[in-house]
Amino acid sequence: MLISLIATKQMAEQIKKTLVDAGDIVFEHIGKLDSESVKEIFYSASRVSAEILIVDLDVFLGKEIISALQSFRIARPGTRIIVIAPERKPGDEIISSIVGLGIYDIAAEEKESNWSEIIRNILLSPPATYAQAARWHTGQFLNASIQAKERVIIEERPAGIVTIAVSATAHGIGCTHTALSMASFLARLGHSTAVIEDSQRPVFSFLCSVLKAKEGKVEGSYTVHGIDIFPVDESRNNGNWNYDMLLKKIKAGQYEYVVRDLGVLDSARKKEMYRADIAFVVASAARWRWHEIIDRIDFDFDIIFPLALQSDVEEISFYAGIKGTALPYYPNPFAKENDFIFLKLLAPVLPSRRKKKSLFGISLF
Repeated sequence: MLISLIATKQMAEQIKKTLVDAGDIVFEHIGKLDSESVKEIFYSASRVSAEILIVDLDVFLGKEIISALQSFRIARPGTRIIVIAPERKPGDEIISSIVGLGIYDIAAEEKESNWSEIIRNILLSPPATYAQAARWHTGQFLNASIQAKERVIIEERPAGIVTIAVSATAHGIGCTHTALSMASFLARLGHSTAVIEDSQRPVFSFLCSVLKAKEGKVEGSYTVHGIDIFPVDESRNNGNWNYDMLLKKIKAGQYEYVVRDLGVLDSARKKEMYRADIAFVVASAARWRWHEIIDRIDFDFDIIFPLALQSDVEEISFYAGIKGTALPYYPNPFAKENDFIFLKLLAPVLPSRRKKKSLFGISLF
């Protein structure tokens, strides 16, 4: 069970006793929040794919929690929200508004109660229904007097961590270069991005050494041009995928995108490609290397042709029926010249924005 936690220090200590056996904390904020920080914290929480969000109302100074929870509900409709409201009583305006948002798991016992046991019981029980929370609901939102409709921007984006797999038809074609270029593009868009090395010929350790990379946000990673790189640790690999060994660290780093450099495509890596949200095969457009792609024509992955012109891509499409995207050559994988191409290639997994009317004049984002 993956859990996000926003609580005071004292409450967090009690809750964590329960979570030792019940689940893993993938996002947490400990301590009180001023009105300026609430929106930022909930926005960060919404970027993490958690099954449950536990919120302690004592963290908040005012009524801004309502709009923050509404924004979170829109971004993460499938996440169960548990609200801790020590010593609150029926008729409480804030809890009434929270129930109005469809959040029914309300824990309002005395402050001296055994909160570890209370939270444990809630986690082991099915989500509460409106019938269980009806006593809290007065039927009005705190801001129900604000009737003017306004247009707000809602960001639609993939849930959880998006995995992008990059492989190649042969060594030396540009698999690693392409993986780093994609990650760099995502970082320039403002997304927290990691690159994980799972190729047959590891080079990331050398790259980090040459670039004098600093330590990344989690142990074992290095920061290069705004992205976190995870080289293969050959002393601990034991034949396992680096990606699988790093899953807990990936969650701890709260990355939005993870790019896997898989190296040369083989049967094992084909399976890993299908595990990704989107996958790319890097291939040569040279005529004498067409067979490398034709042999893998049954694969339904997008094909990228580095060092190719558009005319090369059109030629291979005409004669061999293979469609792909030309990627002009730039020696620096962290350059932004090919960003317009990556924007098109990664469009299926990038956030999109649309306008929507708010019924209550609440700022959703």
